[in-house]
Amino acid sequence: MTLLTNFHAHSTFCDGTETPEDMVRAAIGKGCAAFGISGHAPMAFDTDWCMTAAGERDFVREMDRLKAVYGGRLTLMTGVERDYYSPEPAGVYDYVIGSVHYIKKDGAMLTVDESEDAQRRDAARYYAGDFYTYARDYFRTVAGVAPATKPDFIGHFDLVAKFNDGGRLFDEADPRYTGPALEALAAVAETCGLFEINTGAMYRVGRSVPYPAPFLLRALRERGGEIILSSDSHDGASIGYRFAEAAELAKACGFEYAKTLTPSGAETYKL
Repeated sequence: MTLLTNFHAHSTFCDGTETPEDMVRAAIGKGCAAFGISGHAPMAFDTDWCMTAAGERDFVREMDRLKAVYGGRLTLMTGVERDYYSPEPAGVYDYVIGSVHYIKKDGAMLTVDESEDAQRRDAARYYAGDFYTYARDYFRTVAGVAPATKPDFIGHFDLVAKFNDGGRLFDEADPRYTGPALEALAAVAETCGLFEINTGAMYRVGRSVPYPAPFLLRALRERGGEIILSSDSHDGASIGYRFAEAAELAKACGFEYAKTLTPSGAETYKL
């Protein structure tokens, strides 16, 4: 794998820790041929990790400025990460990532990626501690993410397992988990067949494998799906994090090629 590109990244306009310009400079320093920053789309309810409506406008303007400044050094693209529950974004974007961060249960919005403690709390409060039903409801939402967000690629498909390394919360080989996960994958792949391999949780919480888990990658390959490597970077240091390992995992699951984005559409390269 020689091509380094990344299109899932965040900045101080949402929950990233560095400005867009700092992120672009870091991408150049890493040798990225192409790079995109994907702001979290505003949500219909209060959050502290998404762009505001005003911030969304400012983000797009700043990315336009950076394209003019750095466009001769790498291909720079402006993206948005739409959640299943986010309204239509106001900005004009080069690409869209479709993701799910919440389970809606009894009128409450349960975040799946805040912390292990939050997952345990919500599973206890709303599911009597049954993590398999909790995960089932997550994947039922994921099953509808493609028509809801109209994405160019699917983000962190099995985010519900973020804090489950070593099976701390549930057994990812249990049919009560694999069944809903595979059903959701089949539903999503009918509309959007490009899934990211996301190394972000490997960097931030020490997860041992990227999203999606290997059994899901194998199922995606069997269905003719495709992959794009992403580091879901919230700081410059994580851009391209452990991509070589992710590429080797992809090859072990049957993939020979990956996709990258360009202003004129997706292109293929050999892993």
